[in-house]
Amino acid sequence: MNTKRLVTTLALAIVATACETPISDPLEALNDLVKPMGYIGWQNPLKNTTTGTMVGGRPSAVSFVAPASDCFGEEVHRFEDFSEYSTVKTYNFHGSLGFLLAGNPILSAGLGLNKSVFVQVELSGLTTEYMSSIDVTDWYQNGMSNTCKQYLNDVGFVMQALKADKLKITFAKKSGVAINLDADNISQYIGIALGVDWSIQDNTTIVINTPKYIGYQLGRLRLDDEGRSLYRAVSTKDDKYVFERIALFDAPEEVPAKSLVKSAQKTDAYSIYK
Repeated sequence: MNTKRLVTTLALAIVATACETPISDPLEALNDLVKPMGYIGWQNPLKNTTTGTMVGGRPSAVSFVAPASDCFGEEVHRFEDFSEYSTVKTYNFHGSLGFLLAGNPILSAGLGLNKSVFVQVELSGLTTEYMSSIDVTDWYQNGMSNTCKQYLNDVGFVMQALKADKLKITFAKKSGVAINLDADNISQYIGIALGVDWSIQDNTTIVINTPKYIGYQLGRLRLDDEGRSLYRAVSTKDDKYVFERIALFDAPEEVPAKSLVKSAQKTDAYSIYK
């Protein structure tokens, strides 16, 4: 993205956000960023969040119950799917970096982030990590310990996670003009931890190539589920997880009785019980 286009994009975004109330809840901003992709924002974006990690508590106060290796070992395969998709948001944080400072922070806010500075965040190189539901069911039914089953009856586990491989940050004034950055003034706006891979692009944008997990879907394995993970929490409400059934077809008990009668009348009796 060239500098002229960047300034135009920022100007339009800032016009839309300038009159909005500054965001005081970093988790709200992160949820806004990942919700369209079907994820809950991590309260504490982490460097390592293996799927299968068991968690409890609330979305705003996640409690880690057990690492993935305790109940989901090598028997449960994980898969990754990489996408070049990127998403851009402009936030009216006013003097902070919002969720960018959460979890294991690789950044810190400089004194130059005053009320006249807006922060634009672009995430790209998104990677989806997920578990095989078939493996989860086979392991639950044939190998998982009773202790794990008892805990999973009361807490959830990370079934799918979203990781951003690249993060771009641009600062702009109310006019929409991007602030020029260089080695001499960057510390006024942002501090970057040692060991972080970063660079300045087009004299306006900080590019960070340190992956971070930013979103997750919570799976459910209650005793009544018999090892099938057909309920996921991909959203929250009133600081609680909202679990929804992901199966495409109604469960037998959910099919109206009249429909079952009509189906039986059209089906050979032998085939029903075969």
